Amino acid sequence: MNQHHGDCLTLSLMSHTNVGKTTLMRTLLGEDVGEVLDRAHVTLEVSAHTLLQGPEGQRLVLCDTPGFGDSARLLKRLREHEDPLGWIKTESFDSQEQRALFCDREALSSLPSTSDVLLYLVNASESPQDRGYVDLELEILSLLELPVLILLNQTGAMRTLELMRDVHRWEEATARWPAVRGVLGLDAFTRCWVQEGRLFECVRDALPEDRRPLAESLLSLWREEHLDTLRKTTDLFAAELVRAAADSEPIITGAWGSDKQQAARALGERMEAGTLRVVDSMIVLHGLDGRSHQDFKADQIDFKAYNEQVAPKRWGILGGAGSGLLTGLGADLAAGGLSFGTGALLGALLGGAGGLFAARGYNSFRAGVTPCMGWSPEVLDRDLNFLLQKFLAVAHFGRGRGAWREASISAHWRDAVSAALADRKVYTHGVWKSARGETDEQALFDLRKDFAVQLAGTARSVLKAVYPEAGHWL
Repeated sequence: MNQHHGDCLTLSLMSHTNVGKTTLMRTLLGEDVGEVLDRAHVTLEVSAHTLLQGPEGQRLVLCDTPGFGDSARLLKRLREHEDPLGWIKTESFDSQEQRALFCDREALSSLPSTSDVLLYLVNASESPQDRGYVDLELEILSLLELPVLILLNQTGAMRTLELMRDVHRWEEATARWPAVRGVLGLDAFTRCWVQEGRLFECVRDALPEDRRPLAESLLSLWREEHLDTLRKTTDLFAAELVRAAADSEPIITGAWGSDKQQAARALGERMEAGTLRVVDSMIVLHGLDGRSHQDFKADQIDFKAYNEQVAPKRWGILGGAGSGLLTGLGADLAAGGLSFGTGALLGALLGGAGGLFAARGYNSFRAGVTPCMGWSPEVLDRDLNFLLQKFLAVAHFGRGRGAWREASISAHWRDAVSAALADRKVYTHGVWKSARGETDEQALFDLRKDFAVQLAGTARSVLKAVYPEAGHWL
């Protein structure tokens, strides 16, 4: 049935009804296509959407199809005919009285004649042996004489080894079907775009030799688009982190109490606003709607006090609502010739009642003759860690899930981020040191530019740690 169009590669998404095809379509396309409802037979006709278009007119098209409903009855009737596909195209079923068979017919008869690969979506949380329709539907799909890739939906954010166990289970269960060319995980809610890249590699490998150059050109274009999004994201990170590292707030010489608190509050408000602005921009870059509502909060940090210590009681209570960023921060403050070391663990919670103000997240230094307060390396480290974890959360958030909302961070994501940052700590602290108190715009521009390149490498290293199978192109 395949009548290929030279510059167009067509993937048709198929499954049993109510498994999540349209939800996955939205995630892959980055658009709110179709209708998503928790009931059978919502999609009643085939719809085609351009997923990717190249500069020379080459296209990658993704088709949504009606879900299979009564696979057993359909297969029984197909087996009765010498030309089952010819029969299904001429047979008619009532869309109300025979809704399941009507959708089955639509899925097969309306499938584009240009289809190159069939993507068959299954629920990974169920055992293949418990879903008798899987074998029936694979037999039906085999009639189309097209390569089939099985996609495991509803896997959640599994570790690679856990996901591979599910993949192996489904590979064994479907091994008797020659049309099946591969099994891979692709959760409509929690897939990462890196996994989409793996899907398109499998598509390329499943194609006849004469179609692979087109697939390779589209794959290269897809990779460059997503790596460009990664670079734009880390450009945002570099700009905000260098700004925060260079940020300072003057302290009136000899002032005590409120002036120091006001300086610390001003710094905190700028960091909070900057961090949230970056996260919101990152959400948009990844084709999602919504805004972040999770604040960066630094935990208690112990670090070397540059001068003598000051008793915690020397710090007052900051009443009213705090900035949210300042939970557990500390400071090393020098003002008016008097040196102070590490302060007490205090804090100000976003939206909360008054609390003790932290000092441990600040360092003091002099800008000319004016004593100033700025961020310590430890807090900047925490901000960078926070942003990279948030990057992973956004990169895994499928548009089929709806507008962005805060998602939990998997332990193996945190481990991957921490390991990547530990390897680069000397360089990163050099950036903090170079930016501290710097006011020359050209110097800051050069620092941001170099840091952005390094951060892009860091983000790629994190993704490689989470998805080692993608290491050859990240």
